[in-house]
Amino acid sequence: MDTRTITHTIPTSVGNLAVHVTGSGPPTVLWHSLFVDSTTWAPLSSHLVGHRQLISIDGPGHGASTAVPRRFTLGECAAAAVAVLDALGVTESVDWVGNAWGGHVGLVAAAHSPGRCRTVVTIGTPVQALTGPERARIVPMVWAYRIAGPIPPLTTAVMNVLLGKELSRTHPQQFEAVSRTFRQAPRRGMHEAMQSIMLHREGLGPLLPRISAPTLMIVPRADTMISVGQARAAAATMPHAAAATVDGAGHITPLIADPAGLADLITGFWPDPMRYLAASADVR
Repeated sequence: MDTRTITHTIPTSVGNLAVHVTGSGPPTVLWHSLFVDSTTWAPLSSHLVGHRQLISIDGPGHGASTAVPRRFTLGECAAAAVAVLDALGVTESVDWVGNAWGGHVGLVAAAHSPGRCRTVVTIGTPVQALTGPERARIVPMVWAYRIAGPIPPLTTAVMNVLLGKELSRTHPQQFEAVSRTFRQAPRRGMHEAMQSIMLHREGLGPLLPRISAPTLMIVPRADTMISVGQARAAAATMPHAAAATVDGAGHITPLIADPAGLADLITGFWPDPMRYLAASADVR
C-alpha cells in the first residue's frame, strides 16, 4: 500500500491551492475547518487511506495555499474544489468529507455541481448564518485579530470553539499543534477568510432541498455553534440526509479525540448510503 503524499499547487479563482493527495482507490475530498489547515485530518486519514485516494485541500489563506486579498464566497470555494478535481483528472463522483467550513463547501458543491459528489459528510457544520448575538460576540474578535493578530485571549477563544476546553488537558500536544496553525497563519489572508466564511456567510437553508447526494451531518454533542436538533431540522429539508452525534465540544474535537470512531461512522455510511439513511432514525 502506497501512502506517500504528493502535494500539488493548483491555480483557482481563490488563489493557488495546496492539494495533498495520498493513497489510491475511490476519491475522497477533505476540506478542513476555518482557522486551521489540512494537517488536522491526519488522525482520521490514517484510518481511511488504506482503501481510498484522499484529496486534502488547504483552503484559501490557510496552510500552504495563497491568501485571497478580498472577500470570497462559499460558491467560489466550491468552484475551486471542482477546478482542483479537474486539474487532477478526477472525473468520477467523489465522497466529500468537510469539517465546519469544509462542510459548507461540500454542501454548496453538491448543490451547484451535483454530478461531482457521490456523498457528503459534514462534521460540526452549522448551516444557519450567524445569529445577532453570535455576531455581537464574534465581530469584536475579528477586528481584534486584524489589529493585534492571534494574541493569547483571542487564540484561546478560537480554540474553545474548535476544540473545547477539555481537549487542552486530555490531548495537550494535539491542542498545541492546532493552536499553532492558527497563530502562524498569514494575518491578511486569515482576516479575509474570517470575514468571508464566518461573518458574511449566508445561511445554506435555500440550497439544502437541491442536494440529491446522500448526506450525513455529524454533530459533536457539545458543539457551541450547532446542535443536533439544528442538524436534524436541516436534514429534514433534504431529499436524502440524516444527522448523527459523536462526543466532543468543538468542531474539530472528533478528529482528534476519537478518529477511529469517526472513521467507523463514515465508512459505515459509504458502502450503501441510501440503505444507511433508510435505516437511520433521523432520516425524513
